[in-house]
Amino acid sequence: MYNLRYHLASLISVFFALAIGLLLGGLVADRAPENVHEALIEGIQQEIAQIRDDNAQLRAENSALSDFSDVLLEAFLQGKLDGQTILVLGTDDQKLEIVKADLESAGATTVHAIPALRDAEDEDDPEWELQSSVGLQQLEVHGIVSTFEPSGTGGEYLSDYFAYMRELQDYYEVPLIFMTDDQTGTDEESLITYAWEANFSGSNQLGERYGIFALIVLLTSDTQGKYGSVEGATALYPAVPDEFFDRATGEELEAEATP
Repeated sequence: MYNLRYHLASLISVFFALAIGLLLGGLVADRAPENVHEALIEGIQQEIAQIRDDNAQLRAENSALSDFSDVLLEAFLQGKLDGQTILVLGTDDQKLEIVKADLESAGATTVHAIPALRDAEDEDDPEWELQSSVGLQQLEVHGIVSTFEPSGTGGEYLSDYFAYMRELQDYYEVPLIFMTDDQTGTDEESLITYAWEANFSGSNQLGERYGIFALIVLLTSDTQGKYGSVEGATALYPAVPDEFFDRATGEELEAEATP
């Protein structure tokens, strides 16, 4: 009898504990999660609202910085290439037009020429020449900018083209800058990477503010380098050359000394 009462008491205790557990579980399931969900939703909504406010502020700041950089770049370009003739090499495409517009905004006169193989059938000894509506031999050139990409399966014309560019640079005795807009990340296939390996200066940021700045600095100073956003670049853009500051300081001192 004792054992039976003991087992009955144990069973009642178990069922009682189970009933209490079910009751408490029901309360938690019915009410507590709702409160937790409400708190989580409220917190998420507050975070989203804060993110929206932060994004709006960042957009306003970026817009102001963009406008400010445009003003500074325009002021920087003003008159930098006045009286200079720049030979631009490339086909009639958007890249050529961008470079011409950048150079002319700095006061330069641009002359267009298209590099072409003199005898494309002779693959063993390709010879390059410039095709232009302007007589180039007697042209006084102050700088050369190339957006031209040599054609040919596997890039077999690259080395010959760079050799011709070196001859052209030596002939005119001016800076020769390569400009591309290749930011695909395929560094081994990038023309600018090949140009850098051939010890030419240039940038892959054609059409960007950094690219315009780099182009003008490379043309108007003793600065040389590899600028851009692909592997092999020495920097994103060149520093302002010291001679720019020296020139401004000298002009200011000369003006102050003039009675």
